[in-house]
Amino acid sequence: MRVTTMTISMVLGAATVAAGTGAGCSSESPKEAPRSTVVAAPPAAPKPDAAAAEARPKMAANPDGLSLADRIKKKKADEEKLAAELATQEKDRLLAYDQGKAAAHTAVFAFIKKTRKQYDDTASKKKGKPDAKADIQKLADSLRKAIEKQGAAVKAIDPTGGNSNIVTDEDVMLNALANEYPAALQAAADGDEAPLKEQAAEIDRREKKIEEWLAEVKKAPKKK
Repeated sequence: MRVTTMTISMVLGAATVAAGTGAGCSSESPKEAPRSTVVAAPPAAPKPDAAAAEARPKMAANPDGLSLADRIKKKKADEEKLAAELATQEKDRLLAYDQGKAAAHTAVFAFIKKTRKQYDDTASKKKGKPDAKADIQKLADSLRKAIEKQGAAVKAIDPTGGNSNIVTDEDVMLNALANEYPAALQAAADGDEAPLKEQAAEIDRREKKIEEWLAEVKKAPKKK
């Protein structure tokens, strides 16, 4: 009876070992759990900060009640008004200065007109004659020192520049009478009238400006 019981115990133990060995030697690997395919929702946008919104500067309404187009138009009108006022002030300044130099201007201008007439008379008298060019040159040479003297007088009228409205015109005309004008008369004697027309037009323009300006100087109220 004891043998039988031992034998049964041994058989049961061997069966248990065999079962455990079979389970450990199984080649089937454990399956992975399926991955989730649910896409995560994006993070919610941050809510605006009420305090920060209040801190932002607000656009002020136009105090004048004008539209942008009207404001641009008004600005342009103001700029034009200022420019006109400045031009008037500058003109008054020049008039005041030339009032004190009126006698000197009158003398220089009289010399310019007289000298030009001398050239024109000589050219007209010698027109078509073979010695026309020579006589014009002779006159130019004889007038040079007098022209230079008048140039010095013009310089004395406005030594620093920028104070008289017509000294530049006077200076340009004196230089023309010393050089370009007699040369243009000589060219005309040879049949080329273009240089003379150009010089005559330029001198005419400046003479007109000086005459009109001296008339304004005479009429303008004297500054105290």
